[in-house]
Amino acid sequence: MTALQEVLFEDSNMVALKDLRLDPNNVRFRHITRNMSEAEMEEWLFNEEDVRVLIKQIIRDRRIQQPIYVIEDKQGKYIVKEGNRRTVALRRIQRGLLKGEIKGFEKDHFDLMPIHILKGTKHEINIFLGQIHVSGPKEWNAVNKGSLIYNLMDEFGDTLESVAEELGMTKGKVENYYKAFKATELYGKRYPNDVNSVLKFSYFAELYQSKVLKDWLGEDPTRLDYFLDLVANNKLLVTYKGVRSLAKIVASPTTIRAKAMRVLDSQDGDIEKAFQVLDTKGMTSKGLWGNISKLQKSLGRATYEEFAVALKDTSKTELLEETITTLVDIRKNIQNIQAQSVEA
Repeated sequence: MTALQEVLFEDSNMVALKDLRLDPNNVRFRHITRNMSEAEMEEWLFNEEDVRVLIKQIIRDRRIQQPIYVIEDKQGKYIVKEGNRRTVALRRIQRGLLKGEIKGFEKDHFDLMPIHILKGTKHEINIFLGQIHVSGPKEWNAVNKGSLIYNLMDEFGDTLESVAEELGMTKGKVENYYKAFKATELYGKRYPNDVNSVLKFSYFAELYQSKVLKDWLGEDPTRLDYFLDLVANNKLLVTYKGVRSLAKIVASPTTIRAKAMRVLDSQDGDIEKAFQVLDTKGMTSKGLWGNISKLQKSLGRATYEEFAVALKDTSKTELLEETITTLVDIRKNIQNIQAQSVEA
């Protein structure tokens, strides 16, 4: 019998929303050393932008799309192992109904929720959730994947090979997730005042996906400390762009690399200024290519929150759609030119 079968939930139940408790071991709270109250955890999760999106989706659908996975504690309460943000969204909707701020529902419409109660050991439950959300049909975001893989290897002592086999992943990918989350944990301990330290995972995920940067770290272990400082001081700006630019700097000729790193390490330096030293493609600040370069950098710096706000503005939405259409047309023209070159 597989771990997945061992942990199969009981028959689906409907339970009172008030009996659900948020998981204090949720990845978003890992960096907080004190015990958080239920209200604090709820407020923390509510402040995430996608919870507001969930509220709108649930109101639109009049229900949640997937049951919530829980474990039952000794007091008969249910600890949410998967679905914490949905639980917070439901609580806010329920309060809105009671206050009359949300219309179109009976006040008790969301009082009962569908759940699956997970059985088995903590290790088995982690494997079960991983098979669903790491390599399965309901894919988690990267930081949750990293957290689960880190727990399996660090807390339970699972080997790289066993995790890869259980989750249906390559060993290389498992190793990258593990190292990235381990670095995120180190960052959180090094910079405890950064309340969003777990969100810095994306920097480290990008770091360990780059062969150039992994080799660079391997040459000198203190370079990981240096990278932590770059992240903490916002030297890398936007996650993936900044880390990829750093990889290009590291891979450049020695003299150019040294000059670029001096710019990066200067008091007002950042990765964009450092990368300008490598401007070997003729993308200066003038002409067509300069404008394309500026557009590419601007889009690369845009955050999820900025796009979420923009989508509420019709004129900005139309501009984005027109830009996407133009880029698709450019891609088609490039492909046509390449095809003609091959035929010639």
